[in-house]
Amino acid sequence: MSIRKKDWIMDQAAFKRLLAQFDADPERAAEKFEVMRSGLIRLLECWGGTSPPDLADIVVNRVARRLMEGEVIRPDALNAYFRSVARYVWREDRRSREAQFAPLDDLPPHQQPAVDPHATMLAHRAQLTLEQQLNCLEECVAALPPETRGLILEYYEGDEGTKIENRKRLAEMLEIPLSRLRLRIHRIREKLERCVGDCLARASG
Repeated sequence: MSIRKKDWIMDQAAFKRLLAQFDADPERAAEKFEVMRSGLIRLLECWGGTSPPDLADIVVNRVARRLMEGEVIRPDALNAYFRSVARYVWREDRRSREAQFAPLDDLPPHQQPAVDPHATMLAHRAQLTLEQQLNCLEECVAALPPETRGLILEYYEGDEGTKIENRKRLAEMLEIPLSRLRLRIHRIREKLERCVGDCLARASG
């Protein structure tokens, strides 16, 4: 893929340092890493990435390189950091795909597609709205207190097969019933929804 540019190759030392960000125990760290990578793949699929597994590997590679270059990532911000890098990789992938298309004016008349200006305008607006929503969500999540931010990110971490167990484990760690954990998450979500709404209003105003 053209977005790889000058690839930095992750060696064993870099991978060990990356895993250490997830947990001090190597086995638990490996499990958390796989959960995170699966989440990246699903996120990139949702955004329409060309090859989500390959893009996820590029994200992992970049984060590992930054760690080896001295970047410090707080444990409670690790997932958000990966998502932020994923957004940059996804945007590069999209620009790369757009650059592969020949300008319509260069095509012979019989090969030029019929364009619906209204549909094109709506698609462009929808893309801009999605990007603005993502920007606002990241801004609002980053503004949460560290404990709250870590809680909401961990609550939604993992795929459907692991979320239930993750949430049970999280409730046990906090020594509260699962119902109380759900209520706490619901309140955090309400706060985030208000924050995102205000952010979108400022952006459009």
